[in-house]
Amino acid sequence: MTKTSLYKSIQAHLDQEHYEEAIAYLNEVIKKDLNNVEAYYLLGLVYVLLGQDELSQEYWLAGMLAQSENSTGISLQEILEDAATQQEIYHRFDLTLRIREHILGLTPEDLDNKLQIISLALRLGNFTPEYMASLSIIDELKIQENIENSSLLLECILGILAFPTLLSLDFLEASLAHLKNEDWLNPVMNLANYMAYDRKMVSYAIDIAKICLVFSPNNFYILNSLLQYYGLKKDQFKILETARYIRDLLNSNNASLPFICYLLSRLILSFLQGNDWSEVDIISAKFQSHLNLLLKQENITLDEFLSGRFWAIGFPLLYLMDDPQQIRGYLNQTAQIFQEDVVRRRISVPVASFNAVSASSTNIKPFKSLRRIGYIAHTLRQHSVGWLCRWLFRYHDRSQYEIYVYLIGQPVDELTEKWIYPNVDVYHHFERDVANIVEQIREDQIQILVDLDVLTHNITAQVLAHKPAPVQISWLGSDASGLPSIDYFIVDPYVVAEDAQYYYQEKLWRLPNTYLAVDGFEIGSSTLTRDNLGVGAEKVIYLSIQNKIKSNPRILKLQLQIVQSVPNSLFFIKGGGDNDLIHEMVAQLAQEVGLDMQRVRFLHQDIDEMTHRANLEIADVVLDTYPYNGATTTLETLWMGIPIVTRVGQQFAARNSYTFLMNVGVTEGIAWTDAEYVDWGIKLGQDKDLREQVKAQLLAARQHSPLWRAEEFTREMEKGFCQIWKETCHLM
Repeated sequence: MTKTSLYKSIQAHLDQEHYEEAIAYLNEVIKKDLNNVEAYYLLGLVYVLLGQDELSQEYWLAGMLAQSENSTGISLQEILEDAATQQEIYHRFDLTLRIREHILGLTPEDLDNKLQIISLALRLGNFTPEYMASLSIIDELKIQENIENSSLLLECILGILAFPTLLSLDFLEASLAHLKNEDWLNPVMNLANYMAYDRKMVSYAIDIAKICLVFSPNNFYILNSLLQYYGLKKDQFKILETARYIRDLLNSNNASLPFICYLLSRLILSFLQGNDWSEVDIISAKFQSHLNLLLKQENITLDEFLSGRFWAIGFPLLYLMDDPQQIRGYLNQTAQIFQEDVVRRRISVPVASFNAVSASSTNIKPFKSLRRIGYIAHTLRQHSVGWLCRWLFRYHDRSQYEIYVYLIGQPVDELTEKWIYPNVDVYHHFERDVANIVEQIREDQIQILVDLDVLTHNITAQVLAHKPAPVQISWLGSDASGLPSIDYFIVDPYVVAEDAQYYYQEKLWRLPNTYLAVDGFEIGSSTLTRDNLGVGAEKVIYLSIQNKIKSNPRILKLQLQIVQSVPNSLFFIKGGGDNDLIHEMVAQLAQEVGLDMQRVRFLHQDIDEMTHRANLEIADVVLDTYPYNGATTTLETLWMGIPIVTRVGQQFAARNSYTFLMNVGVTEGIAWTDAEYVDWGIKLGQDKDLREQVKAQLLAARQHSPLWRAEEFTREMEKGFCQIWKETCHLM
C-alpha cells in the first residue's frame, strides 16, 4: 500500500505509541476540512489502539458519511490492514487481533483475514473451538477454490488440532484439500503422534490419521501410524485389518529395501498383537530374507520416514526364536545404520564444555570421581519398568551421588509422584524434542546416563545416539539395543550365557548375583477364588499370566500337554478371553494333544497390578513362556510363593525366570529342553508335597535372597557404576 502524506505524517506517533499527539494532529486536519475521509478513518484507528472501540466506530461512520463519489485516498480496509501488519512487526499481537476483528466486520468473506485471526488467537492463548465456529470458517473452506497463504493455513491446522474436538477434526478435513502443494503430512502426523503417545488421546490420533488417509490414500506413513495407534488401543480387529491391508499393499508396491524391512518388522508385531499366527511365520521368513539382503549392502541411506525409526527392527524376532547370535547380529547392524543416519543428520545442539559428542579427557575433567548419574525413560510410572526400578531410586546414596531423571513423553501417576520425584535431585519432563533433551543432559553434565527404555522408545534411542553423556549404560528392557553409543549392558551370572560377549556390541557388566532386585510387591484384594470359579480343592490349577504376544503355538502346545497329563487339573489363561483367534488356536492345539476344552478357561485381565498379584493365589503352578520369558510376572509369582515352570534358552529374554529362580535357590521347574518343561509341569502338578516344598523355599527366600534385597542391590549397582567410571577415566 502506498501511504498518503497524511498517513505518513502520523506514522511516527503511532509507532512510538504517542496517540494523544496523533489525535490532536488529526483533529486539526478535520477542523480545516470536515470532509477529509482519511482523517476520520485514521482517527478511528488511533482510538482502536487506545482500546476505545466505540469512539473508533463513531469516527469511521463519520468518514463513511463524509465520503462521496469523488472522494480519493486509501480505504478504511487498507488502513486497517497496514496497521495490523505494523502492530505485528512490533509484536503487539493483542492490538493486531483487535484490528483484524474490525477488518472482519468490513469484509466478513475475507478467508485470509480469518486465518490471521485464528493464528493470533492461538498465539495469544485466546483460542477456543467455539471462537473458531463463530467465524464460520469451516464452511468457507469447503466452498473456497483457492487459498493463497497455504503455510498460514497449515499453521492454523496444527494449532487447532491441539484442541481435541470434532470442530478441530472438521477444520482439518475442510483444509487438507487446499494443501496439495504444501508439505503437510509430516507435521500433521507428528501432531497425531504427540496426541497418541504424549497426551494418551489415541482415539483422537486415529481420527486425525483417518482424515489424512483420505487425502493421501495408501500412504505407508499414515497406515503405519494407524497400526501403532490400534495397537495402543488393543483393538485386535483393527490391528489385523490394517496389517493385512499394509501386507497386500506392500506386495504390490515397489518400495525401497530398508522401507520393506521396517514395515515387515511392524507387521510381525501386529500379527503377534492380533494373535494371527498363521501370518507370523510367513511374514517373519520374508522379513529375515529381506533384512539379510539389506545388511549385505554398503552405505545404506534412510529417508525422512525411516530416520528416527529404523532401529530395533529385529526386536519382534525375540518372540519367535531363541537364536541370540542371529538376532543380536540384526540388532547390532540395524542400530549401527540408525546411528550413522542420526550422525549424518546431526541436530544443531550447543555442546557444553563438559559433554562433547564423543567422550574425551575434557569430558571428565570437572569430576574425578563419579557424582552425577542420569536416568532416561518413558516408563517411570505404573509400568513394569517403573515397578521394578523404583527401589533403586529409593536407595540411591544421595550423599554420594546426584540423581537426575529425564522423563520422555510420559504421564505422571502415583508411582512417579511417590517413588521418583522424592528420590531424585533433579527431574525434567520432555515431549518429543530430541535437541532439547540432548542439550539438557549436556548442560546437567551427566557422567553416566542409564537407559531404561531399551528397545522400546525411538526418541530415547535418538537421544542416546547423540552421546550426550560420556558413559551410557542400558539396564532392564528386553535385551540390549545394539546402539554403538551405548557402552555397557547390565547383566548377571545367569541372564546371559558365559560366552554372550561374543555377540554383544555393548560391554557386558556382570553384577555378582542378579541384574535386578526389589523389596517385594504390594498385594491388593483378590477377586478370584476357587469358590467363585467353581473349582474344588482337589483340582490342580495351572495358570498362564503372560502377555498373549508371548504365548506362541509351540509353548501353548507344551502347556496343554502338561494339563492333559494331569487328569485332575485345569488350565487358566489370563487375557485373550474375547479374542477369537486365541480361542481357535488353543482349541486346535488342545485337540492335537487330546485335551478336552472344558478343562481350559480364559480369565479377563485384572483391574490393576495389586489385584493381579492377589489373584495369583488361585494357581498351584504357573507356566512360563518361551522363547520370551516373564520378568515382572515371574518376580510376582515367586514373591507370592507359587512354583513356576520355565523353559531356559540362550537369549536374554529366555533367561529371566532362570536367573530369578537361581537367586531364590530353587531349581525345581527349571527346564533346558521342551521335554524337561513338560516333565517339570507334570511333576509339580502331580506331587503336592513337592509344590509345598517349593512354596516353603520361596517364602523363606524372602528373608535372605539377593532378589529381595533392593538396598544391597543398589550398593552393587553404585559400585559397578564407580568401577565403570574409573575404567573410563583410565582409558582416557
